[in-house]
Amino acid sequence: MGPRCDKRRTGFKSPFRRDSQYHSARRDHLLTKSGINFKRHEEYGTSVEAFGELLISPGLVLLEEVQWVSFHSGYDFWYLNKIVWCAPLPPTEAEFFELLRIWFPCIWDIKGGLQEVTDDLNVPRIGPQHQAGSDSLLITATFFKMRGKFFEDAIDSKYMHHH
Repeated sequence: MGPRCDKRRTGFKSPFRRDSQYHSARRDHLLTKSGINFKRHEEYGTSVEAFGELLISPGLVLLEEVQWVSFHSGYDFWYLNKIVWCAPLPPTEAEFFELLRIWFPCIWDIKGGLQEVTDDLNVPRIGPQHQAGSDSLLITATFFKMRGKFFEDAIDSKYMHHH
């Protein structure tokens, strides 16, 4: 068994002010209900720039050996690309996907209703819904369960997310 979960952990310092045009009361309610503490994130969270460095320095991007497992991840990779590029997004979709292929060359993106897929495969959730750690564990466990059940533990790369 790994180290105990530190309930004091926090996430990003939000680049958006809660009183700005980007604020969503509905989103905030959902996340607060799931245990997100916005005040704690703002005070102790990791800056977006520091997170970008943490992706680049150990080699989590740019390498085909690193495979990303995700669930309907269009917006997630939009945001990650913006973080690692430290620049505005490209003006065209084609340019965006070209940079995506460079920075994140291997993406396995699960599609479908996550809860339905995990229920069908009997994959248990660990932790609360809509929290990055819990959702990541669930998505990864679901991927490996699908790979074992439907692909004999070896998925052909033709099913990898390519644009």
